Amino acid sequence: MSRLVGLKTSIASFSLAVLLSSVVLLCLELSAHAQEVWEYSPYRVKVWVSVSPTLSLSDESEREIHRQISEYAELNFGPTWAIQVESTPDALFGSVLYRLDDLTADQLLARELILVVGKSDEAKAEFLIMNPPPPKPPEDPKAPKKKRTKEEIENMADLEARAASLQSVRTLEAAIQKIKHIAIQPLQYAGMKRDIVPFLDKKQWVDFKEIVKPFQGTNEELQNQLASGKIIGALVQKQDLEKFKKVARTLPTRLPWQPEALLRDNDKIFLASVDKVGESIRIQVKELDSFVRRMGEIAAADVVCKQDIARTVAELAKVAFSPIVRIEETDFKTAVLRVKATGLLTKEDHPIRVLPGDVLLPIIRRDDPNGNPTVLQTIPFTFIAITEKIDSVSRLYGAIFTASRGALSTAKNRRTQRVGLKVSPTHPETNIKLGMQRVPDSSFVGAEIYRRTPGSEDLEMVGRTDWRGVLTIGVSDLPTIQYDPPGESKTQAISNARKLAPEPVAPPEYELVDDPVAANAASTASADSLAAVKEPSKNSGDDENDEPPKKAESPKAPEVTKRARGFIQINVPLYLYYVKNGSTLLARLPIVNGMKSIEQADLPDDRRRLETEGLLKGMQSEVLDIVIRRKVLESRIKQEIAKKDLVKAEKLLDELKRVKSFEKMSEQVESIQRRALSTEKGSLLSGVVKRIESMLDVTRQLMQKYLQDTLVRTLETEIINSK
Repeated sequence: MSRLVGLKTSIASFSLAVLLSSVVLLCLELSAHAQEVWEYSPYRVKVWVSVSPTLSLSDESEREIHRQISEYAELNFGPTWAIQVESTPDALFGSVLYRLDDLTADQLLARELILVVGKSDEAKAEFLIMNPPPPKPPEDPKAPKKKRTKEEIENMADLEARAASLQSVRTLEAAIQKIKHIAIQPLQYAGMKRDIVPFLDKKQWVDFKEIVKPFQGTNEELQNQLASGKIIGALVQKQDLEKFKKVARTLPTRLPWQPEALLRDNDKIFLASVDKVGESIRIQVKELDSFVRRMGEIAAADVVCKQDIARTVAELAKVAFSPIVRIEETDFKTAVLRVKATGLLTKEDHPIRVLPGDVLLPIIRRDDPNGNPTVLQTIPFTFIAITEKIDSVSRLYGAIFTASRGALSTAKNRRTQRVGLKVSPTHPETNIKLGMQRVPDSSFVGAEIYRRTPGSEDLEMVGRTDWRGVLTIGVSDLPTIQYDPPGESKTQAISNARKLAPEPVAPPEYELVDDPVAANAASTASADSLAAVKEPSKNSGDDENDEPPKKAESPKAPEVTKRARGFIQINVPLYLYYVKNGSTLLARLPIVNGMKSIEQADLPDDRRRLETEGLLKGMQSEVLDIVIRRKVLESRIKQEIAKKDLVKAEKLLDELKRVKSFEKMSEQVESIQRRALSTEKGSLLSGVVKRIESMLDVTRQLMQKYLQDTLVRTLETEIINSK
């Protein structure tokens, strides 16, 4: 009988294992499929509309506007958008209507309600009174008693205590079931009562509404109540969360009517403000990309008739929209990209289309285990210019231009994702504002700025930063950039992307251009061989039997080296800006003119290096003067020795001794070094220290070469021998 039971148990375990394996495989297939259909998934779009009360529109009129916005968006975007239009939630209505210019994603999320539960001993004791452990079932006297060890009894008691304790409340669902009263400030309570209405068809939110009660008191009083255990749970705004950390712990709080939930459920949220300005109606629309939590620039227009509101909102949403691209593979120069929803396109000219010539702003997102973003990093001064199509649907090649090499070569994992947003400049000009690292509100005055077309060797000076550390770069010409053919990449996933595509697009024709790097290497090799020909043999002597050296053949001129390069004119004014201070290059900044009104770049504090450079250049000039004076005095002394006028020769020798010597100049260099590398005025960056040490080495080598002190001793000996 026991063997039969064991067999049944084994069969059941095997069946369960098979079922779990099938589920896992199905999940993996679905996950893989979800990645494959990125280009066939429409954008989930939410439009929030704030209509000013001054327009006196009825609820029915506003609903009609919402319906018409959806219809116009359908005309503009077709199946690539799945759109919902509704009024802005009450908590954000005024911010969207009156402060859309300054509204940020952080401000939208600052009023999120977060559930906190007390963590004091008093709160835990109160929770146990509210949720006593269930009574143990009566034991069957006929059933055989199972002997338990002391350790098993203690573990069971511990598990029962944990299950009944406040520590067991880890989710919002558990809190709704076990906490009978959740406090909230009256203002947030009033907004929650309105926002929760569309979700009351589910019992969970009905129960939630019943236990949430307004708290008549300040946040300080609420903290005291949580600490004393009189209140166990409370809903507090995200912006106030820091105040409650000492007395409470937070729980994941995903309320479906809050912005955080909307960001999870939508790809794009458009914030529309409709307000009366004089005799016209001012309409403003701003895009919030949900994935990277980034606000776009405002698109605005004025209309006269209320009938034009819906059409104008839809058109401005089209203007403000920025397509999103997934960055799949990168090396230091090239990226493989996949554009969202392009498999749903029915025409070539479409707002979501990303084509060669467009430019992307790359962004990195890292998530925690719950899927919440912990890092949203817009890599400064980094852009990807689309260069070629890989296939006919959605995949593209892009050339990477960045201020920091390897900026996009981050570790790829399940929680780290890289995307790019299409760049559309909206400002007439851009001001480069240079400051100094670790020095707040500083200005880098007088820095030289040069401009170069990406991929080329052209370089022209733009100007110098003014007293504010600012230089305006108002160029609007669209450059033709150069890039390396992607097929030559050492990363196989990049070089083979076109070969593995189901519908590959043929690459463009590349041009052969001179390779300056290889040409310089060839020239160096040629110069070395020429030096070797001219250098006499170290073993040759004055022996008459030595054969005269054979006439060496002149080395051949190095052949001009060519390399393949791609050329494409891009659709935005992207240029590379080089920042120099003195003779030192401080930064290389790719900038799209007009993308921002101000581009802030904080550079290493170079003042001490520049001061040191000035002192050392002065010393180098002094070394040159000393060398000339020494040569002149040497010549005059030798002339007086030849004339046998030894008295005059000795006077000139005394004058030569008073000229600065190698030791004195070395002491001066040591003094400059101590002053330059001193940490009394703060530490120096390693790069600045290296530049200073390099300049000091150059000065020392110059002194060692030209300021040897054997000259004085040699002339003294000649005078003594002439007596």
